[in-house]
Amino acid sequence: MHSHLFRTALLLSACVPLLASACGGSDTNDPTPRPDQLTLTDAQVRSLDSTGRVIEQANPANGNIKSFVDSTLLVLTAGIVAKRLDVVTDVTTSPLYFVGIHRVVSQGNGSFSTWNVVGMDDPSHLTSIVEVGGYAPSAGATAPASVSEAIGGVATHAYFLTVGAGGVVTEWFANSGSASFASGPAGAPCPNFTATGGITCSLETMHVHFSASASSGTNGAGARQATVGADVDVPTMRLTYGF
Repeated sequence: MHSHLFRTALLLSACVPLLASACGGSDTNDPTPRPDQLTLTDAQVRSLDSTGRVIEQANPANGNIKSFVDSTLLVLTAGIVAKRLDVVTDVTTSPLYFVGIHRVVSQGNGSFSTWNVVGMDDPSHLTSIVEVGGYAPSAGATAPASVSEAIGGVATHAYFLTVGAGGVVTEWFANSGSASFASGPAGAPCPNFTATGGITCSLETMHVHFSASASSGTNGAGARQATVGADVDVPTMRLTYGF
């Protein structure tokens, strides 16, 4: 498993046992205008779940894929909003819709936060993903509300993925760039989320910008990059873990 990309999943499994609008290319040939945001439907969530299972089954030895599917795609619920961002990227020429996931964990010996912002081309027929994440610990009981650091260090990572026929994937792990995350206050409860095992969910706004580059990908793929140069607001699920 890539040491930086899935630090989030590793930390949560180790520390939280209860946890069982333009792109780099042009989309001017698309005859259907793309909205500024999407509210995920039951059908789209089921499609994301199905795609996640297909790529897991097609790549059974790939721990990166399993961690990403389990910790990101399977968390999303109907009613969550994904926002189209002006991301400059060569991962895809399609518009990308982003949603955030912010995890807040407090324990007797400290606390930490993790952030993931995930861009998807089409939740109903997922073929391209840009994911950027961050991690920040605290010795106190209040988890950090922000982090900003170079990609490839201890706290931040970026990951690009494309899905081909039969669930075959190409992956890129960014090895340069930087990312910044800051969370607004918790708001209304997440729609269609069932609180279990001490995990609750509320909506918040994540403020994020990033610039990430990968020098190469799997299957002989060349370099890819993705950039959101200035702070943008991303609709976010805030998962809080209570003990």
